[in-house]
Amino acid sequence: MKIYFWGGIIIALGCIVSILLNYRQFQVERDGIIVKMQISKLPNSCIGTKVKHIAVFKYRDNEYFKQVGMTFCDQHYVGEYIDMKYLAGVSFIMFPSESVIPAFYLLSVGLISGIGCIVYYFLKKNNSIK
Repeated sequence: MKIYFWGGIIIALGCIVSILLNYRQFQVERDGIIVKMQISKLPNSCIGTKVKHIAVFKYRDNEYFKQVGMTFCDQHYVGEYIDMKYLAGVSFIMFPSESVIPAFYLLSVGLISGIGCIVYYFLKKNNSIK
């Protein structure tokens, strides 16, 4: 029965930490401006799904690293300027169409599930004492 309690604690804390870490990305989505960034490096190959493909973008003499999809290498080239969402003082950039809102919904469901496990543990514990 304690697995509900400890599992709920771990799930709830994990979701809270993830929400706090994703908040910075949300700030970029909400408050960021769209700027033209130059692609300074592309992966050698974007083939394969198990490998993370990282592209490097340059804006105002600063480099920003961004994970890109498999088709990105085929559609873009080094030196090209593309639109990116940027917020001054933040090292994270986003594509204009990218959103972190669905992640917040999923993390909220996880948080509610974790709290539900904790409540279930205490309800069962109180019923077994009577």
